[in-house]
Amino acid sequence: MAADPDLTAKVERAIADNPVLLFMKGTPEAPRCGFSLRVVGVLGQLGVDYGAIDVLPALQPLREVTSELSDWPTFPQLYVNGELVGGCDIVEELLESGELAEMLGVEQPADAAPPEAERILPGGSQQSPPMPLG
Repeated sequence: MAADPDLTAKVERAIADNPVLLFMKGTPEAPRCGFSLRVVGVLGQLGVDYGAIDVLPALQPLREVTSELSDWPTFPQLYVNGELVGGCDIVEELLESGELAEMLGVEQPADAAPPEAERILPGGSQQSPPMPLG
């Protein structure tokens, strides 16, 4: 099934307009899945400003769009400078290696490690509000 062209254009525009963009389940302040929570925690450790889009209101149509754009059908998805970085596991691996900090142009924290989901406190001053696609 082909993705909705209007939604595809909105997603492409959001990716282009945000140097760092996270497609996630829920919002940075209230993630709705453990994987999204873990990526929010990584970005929080790095102190990065980012845009966020809650995929839950349009999960299947967004899955179709992102599958066509990047061949990655699952969420969360992190984009940096218009390019898909990956999902939770890849983001955590890049954090540990220091590659994510380098990609984002920030300093690698001395104690950078993937956060344990149950210990992450959602919300924080470094996060931008979620962006609607509607």
